[in-house]
Amino acid sequence: MATRITITDSGQTQTLNGPAAPDTPDDSLQRISDVYFAKKVTADNGTRVSFTKIDSAHVQRDQDNVEIPYDSILGKTVYLIIETSNMASLNIDAVIRPSANTMTENTDTLQLMRFVSPNRYEVQRMFTVQVGNFDALNNKDGSHAHYTNLQADHINKAIIKLQLRPDGRATFDEWTRRLGDRTINLEVAVERTDNNPCAYGNAEQEVNGAGTFLDTDAGRFRVVNKNIYTIYHGSNTYNTLQVISTNPEKRRRTQKVRNAHSPEVIFFYYDQNDTEHWICARAKESVTRKRRVNAIPPLAQRGTLLDTIDFTANRAAGEQIDAHQLLVYSNGTLGDGATDKWYTNLAESVDLVNMDILANEGVGPQIFEAFNYNQNGVMIRYGFQHTRRRSIQPDLFAGFLGALAQFRQEGHNHYIVSQGFSYSDASCYPSAEHVNGEAGDLNLLTTQQNGTNTTLSAANFDYDNEVILRNILFDFGFILGRSENFSNAANASTADNANTRLPHTIHTATPRHNNHLHIHGFTPTLDIYA
Repeated sequence: MATRITITDSGQTQTLNGPAAPDTPDDSLQRISDVYFAKKVTADNGTRVSFTKIDSAHVQRDQDNVEIPYDSILGKTVYLIIETSNMASLNIDAVIRPSANTMTENTDTLQLMRFVSPNRYEVQRMFTVQVGNFDALNNKDGSHAHYTNLQADHINKAIIKLQLRPDGRATFDEWTRRLGDRTINLEVAVERTDNNPCAYGNAEQEVNGAGTFLDTDAGRFRVVNKNIYTIYHGSNTYNTLQVISTNPEKRRRTQKVRNAHSPEVIFFYYDQNDTEHWICARAKESVTRKRRVNAIPPLAQRGTLLDTIDFTANRAAGEQIDAHQLLVYSNGTLGDGATDKWYTNLAESVDLVNMDILANEGVGPQIFEAFNYNQNGVMIRYGFQHTRRRSIQPDLFAGFLGALAQFRQEGHNHYIVSQGFSYSDASCYPSAEHVNGEAGDLNLLTTQQNGTNTTLSAANFDYDNEVILRNILFDFGFILGRSENFSNAANASTADNANTRLPHTIHTATPRHNNHLHIHGFTPTLDIYA
């Protein structure tokens, strides 16, 4: 630790000279030994909690085990951990400041959003926290009693839960505009609230004033601009989002932090025990919204031909793609198939992301695996078959990822395979509802669990698990659906022996919906400032 400061009543700081650090600290001193940002990790079915440091000396990795060149994101929820010795029950003041003026025009301490138990955040500049107080670990019911190792492992820690954002959207937008594609380092200054002396780091003596952490190359906390989606398992008791139904209580499952100054979107999943999982990063692209119309304009009114996407090779290899080709014009897209369809451009734009993360090459009727996440007890696996419509709105993608993660965590091992959402230009030949990445088709589940398709009346149709999946998709925001009325006495389930229909769907037989589940009508994800 190179410098020492003092924290004034206004939360600002003043630099003082720092003491030298010996090789071996004096264990009898009252000491703040370390201060760091962290993410929470749980074990033993959510009964034990620990904290993983996140800084430049403790590099995180993405789903492909590639090093992430930053530590956190503006708007993200993190924990600030203050490790102490011989300071039981004492209060500590902490402030956070940028190391340079690239984000806020100065290096004054920041006003950020602090968690206040049980379910809200309030803006603070100076964070006062008691050593051994665990309110920052409270769930939505105001309890942390489910953690059995707090006294043994964390009694000498002061813990703050906060979001790296100001309280207003206008200020957040100004911070992100100034930061752009750069990185800002955040430093932390801490001091005893009673202004009595203590030692910092490995210092050999107690001193008055405050100490600064995360201000050297030994470990820096690097923050960047990204869009964030926070996704909660349905049984996560730390989800404090809006209640949408009662008895039993259900809450929204997803929230986003919209960042107008970054094209990248990061999806985080918080499992049933509230352990954080980095799922994936996708680049969003803003494209012109489309609507399918009946009248196809004459060639002169279609605008400039921008692109031709040909599916001849795909169809020849056995892919059941309806479109022969897409002719992308400046005024819309012509889907060339058995019956041509025109997708006219609208005035608004829509953000889309490519769901095909693995981007496996080749053509043919086989299933193309698009994503296979399997880390720390969370599995998300899906693929595509007979489709090149692999684009989706980020809101829907967050709900889709969350539904698949929860479905697997509840013990269902089916490979989820999609028949498509929309094309990358927001058209969706021959459909009308799949436009703008607003709807998707999923292969029906089978007892083989291998993703191959079936029909509602087939002997291998896994009706019971299909109902579970459909209900989870509904809970994650896919409110509407299409299927068909049917009965099936040939499969293992008895619940579909009599005439029935999948939950949260309407009967649609033109065109046929007997070999897939159509999901749409997604409830928009609220921004954190909504």
